[in-house]
Amino acid sequence: MKTATEIRVGNVLRIDDKICKILTQEIRGTGKFGKTVHVKVKCLEDGHILEKSLRAEDKIDEVEVEHVKMQYLYRDGENFNFMNMTTYEQFSILSTVVGKQEVFLKENTEIDVVFAEGKPVSIIFPKVAVLKVTSAPPAVKGGSDTTYKEVELENGLKILVPQFVKEGESIRINVEDLSYLERVTTKSL
Repeated sequence: MKTATEIRVGNVLRIDDKICKILTQEIRGTGKFGKTVHVKVKCLEDGHILEKSLRAEDKIDEVEVEHVKMQYLYRDGENFNFMNMTTYEQFSILSTVVGKQEVFLKENTEIDVVFAEGKPVSIIFPKVAVLKVTSAPPAVKGGSDTTYKEVELENGLKILVPQFVKEGESIRINVEDLSYLERVTTKSL
């Protein structure tokens, strides 16, 4: 058990009988009115984002989590199926929990899955992905590097990139917000 003032970003707790991860935490108030803790949490069971206000003395249950290396197998409707690499046990995770990062799941790739109380509740995606540009319009003549154009990547994702990015090149993108980071360059020896 933790008091509300001991909560930190990244903690996994049971709030309103749901397993939640703390996204933001802010302590407000002082003096005779007491402190309140305002948190933004992501429910790991269904992917919803909630905001809660807690009194400083409220007790919250901490949930033990385990990170397991798993292999992504296939998608079956609203479920993504994974296999534990050591026990060969298979688990399903709802698409609402996976979120918009589902475009980064390729069959047979290994990924870390977070388990809480014996159930898979979340996936830990890498922060950066390198993908190939499969379709890109030509650069606008006279356009600057601050002018963006929409390109399609090998996984079907469409994002905005600077004018100099061409079809066939590889780029790094931020997995969290699906934004362009940089062009991948290879140097020849």
